[in-house]
Amino acid sequence: MKIGYMYKMHAYPPKGGNHVHALELVQGFLKAGHQVCVLDDPTMPGVSNFSGGSAEDLQAFIDNIDVLYVRVDARYLGEWPEVGACMEMGGSRPVVWEINAPANETLAFSWLGGRRLNVHESWLKRLQRWFHASRKMPGIRKEESLRRNLAKRVDSAICVSSALKTYAVETLGIADAIVLPNGGPLISEEEIRQRREKRASDRFTVFYSGSAIYPWQGLDFLSAAIRLAEDRAPDIRFLLAVNQYSDSLPDGPNVEVVQGLNREQILDAICSADACVALHPEYVWSPYRFHGSPMKLFEYMACGTAVVTSDRGQMAELIEHGSNGLLCSDSPDDILAQLMNLRDDRELALRLGSAGRQLIQQGRSWSDNVVATLDIFTRLLETRER
Repeated sequence: MKIGYMYKMHAYPPKGGNHVHALELVQGFLKAGHQVCVLDDPTMPGVSNFSGGSAEDLQAFIDNIDVLYVRVDARYLGEWPEVGACMEMGGSRPVVWEINAPANETLAFSWLGGRRLNVHESWLKRLQRWFHASRKMPGIRKEESLRRNLAKRVDSAICVSSALKTYAVETLGIADAIVLPNGGPLISEEEIRQRREKRASDRFTVFYSGSAIYPWQGLDFLSAAIRLAEDRAPDIRFLLAVNQYSDSLPDGPNVEVVQGLNREQILDAICSADACVALHPEYVWSPYRFHGSPMKLFEYMACGTAVVTSDRGQMAELIEHGSNGLLCSDSPDDILAQLMNLRDDRELALRLGSAGRQLIQQGRSWSDNVVATLDIFTRLLETRER
């Protein structure tokens, strides 16, 4: 099978979750013996890269594929005309959308950016947020209209959460839609042991991986819990791995911040931690309240480390509290209480970490995602041949 994958980024080496997603799928397709063509990504190993600079270039891309697979996220398709052009050129080739976000995810900065947990906002600040969001609404409506129009040509949608399946079916009108969350790497017990041997501190360590500037990463929740821990649990060490520094980062004797770790170093840190956190705020402007599929959650579990995560959205669907992880509210007291539970009961931490790893091993790995995605491509191609 010859797969055309459009994702509009340079994905290797991976710098974020969207890069990891594209990389894992592409390498999985190649490992399964298929050919992969991409547009304007000379970094991706093993693929045939085509320029998207002209109609002739796009036609060459289309002529070399059997199925077109398009990543749809918060970036506007209206600013990516190659998608519509390739879909039109595709003829009878199946078109599959990988849906990662609705257009209104761009409102995250309006409603969440710069906010601080438990800090009262003035009416003027709320008005400024409303005005900032209102200015974005016409563009969002235009983008959703374009998506609905393009979606008429889409054969199937792979949605990273149940909320996004609802979006695909009810908003975009794509009847054939499935839920396929992000995955985690398959890591052996021996590899985990070797990575844990690199641990440098004996203190109970809580690890966070993510951005210090994107408000949907929940760092303000963790920062508030860290401040509480200075008095209530000063023995807990917090290790924060971020891509860039920000004035919102917490500091203090119980915090260590590291910047720019590569993927191997991130996995070392996860394996060496006693607990990992994936905290995500409610999307107050969205009818779905939360639509994401936090990749860090899957990576944490893949490494066999106990997780504490927000009790909403996909996190609450995957995690059974006390069975394969711990769920928490947005309250700093609750977040810290769950971490202290793991500190005080190391057997619980080990049991939850093991159960989380089993979840990845038994159907939630990137390898499983590749198989499920290829099954959809094969089904659509077989339908075309009948």
